[in-house]
Amino acid sequence: MNKMTRKITVAFVGIVCVAALILVLYNMLVQGKLTSSRDAATTSTEISKLLEKDLDDRYPDTPTEVVKLYWRLNKCMYNSSMSDKNFEGLLKQLRKLYDEELLAEEDNSWDQMLKNFKKDKNEYNKKKRTISNYTVQQNSTVQYGDLDGKEGATVITGTLMKEKSDRKQTYEKFICRKDEQGKWRILGWEQVTDENEISVLGED
Repeated sequence: MNKMTRKITVAFVGIVCVAALILVLYNMLVQGKLTSSRDAATTSTEISKLLEKDLDDRYPDTPTEVVKLYWRLNKCMYNSSMSDKNFEGLLKQLRKLYDEELLAEEDNSWDQMLKNFKKDKNEYNKKKRTISNYTVQQNSTVQYGDLDGKEGATVITGTLMKEKSDRKQTYEKFICRKDEQGKWRILGWEQVTDENEISVLGED
């Protein structure tokens, strides 16, 4: 092979490599855009589904389902970008899950709660924190009992929080109570560390 032929071969190989690299980068860019579009569409669909839920006539039947919806709403509100109108709409849906006694607390007025949620969301955004996943106790293992003369229940949940590359698992106990219409409302919640309480999340 003479020098001229060798130069042509090297140049040709170089062109092929550059073309292949450009093609790979283009595919990655297109795939990234498609993934972003799919994610945005999924988020938009979830927001719409939650906003359209009729919680007056089709309220969750069990305390477990109420708490699942609580986390579903929170995950959407904290993890997703949305208009102020949609954010407020989701918060209104969330408040429908709360017991009247909880809503009557001074810090839980509409204006104060909206202010607190927006502040928390900004904090999540700054720290790149998201609600990665959540687990809610099976309804078959929920403990029921009397609560101030009404039927009450406690529901254990586990939440995996993601902050950049860090992961943190937290567990909480939700106190639910039936209202006058027989609907389960969230009265409050607290963090739990007792392994016996947490273990119910591993049961079927």
